[in-house]
Amino acid sequence: MTRQVALPDGGEKVRAAGGEKLLEAAGQVRELLDAMVRLDVRTPAAPELVERLDEVLGLLRGEIAPETAMVPDLFKDRKGDYMDRSPVSGALNPMAPPVSLRMDGENGVRTSTRLGLPYQGPPGRVHGGWVATLLDHLMGFAAGTVDQWIFTRSLTVDYDHAVPLFEELELTAWVEEIDGRKIWVRGQIEAGGKVVAQARGLWLPPRNRPAPQD
Repeated sequence: MTRQVALPDGGEKVRAAGGEKLLEAAGQVRELLDAMVRLDVRTPAAPELVERLDEVLGLLRGEIAPETAMVPDLFKDRKGDYMDRSPVSGALNPMAPPVSLRMDGENGVRTSTRLGLPYQGPPGRVHGGWVATLLDHLMGFAAGTVDQWIFTRSLTVDYDHAVPLFEELELTAWVEEIDGRKIWVRGQIEAGGKVVAQARGLWLPPRNRPAPQD
């Protein structure tokens, strides 16, 4: 069974809604995050940086929505810019690299990305938590080609080699097996043509849920 899964659109809905400048601002904050982890702790720019950022935060305080207002209903169609705020593929989330997903066959998803210093764990290597997060994200979308309203039940990650910073990473995920409600998914990360991390996970729909939506 294969269903059409909605992939993140890279901010297209945001642009269509007039949010081009907000996307641009998110990109600037993403650059700021990268710059912050590359500054010397004694940088003479720190005092002015604090002053300017305080001005920016003052500008935003009257504009931001309450936290709970940004959380959609779990079992309703997540329209609008929900996926654009994802920590992995959200064009509006400065924490996100972001990654742009594309289909790979009927039940597979793939992407490529390059991660810098904000994602560092051991020196020169991507933090293991981010490795697992990236795999979980892709594998969840792969599982979404089978069923709707599904959630990660278990995820086992094998860190075969160091996942390097500053290099192109190829990520793929695909449905391996369907057993009733159970959707088993595999995923992997390659660097330089070599598999550096791989995972197998189980996705399940909750027993009490609304009927799937088209």
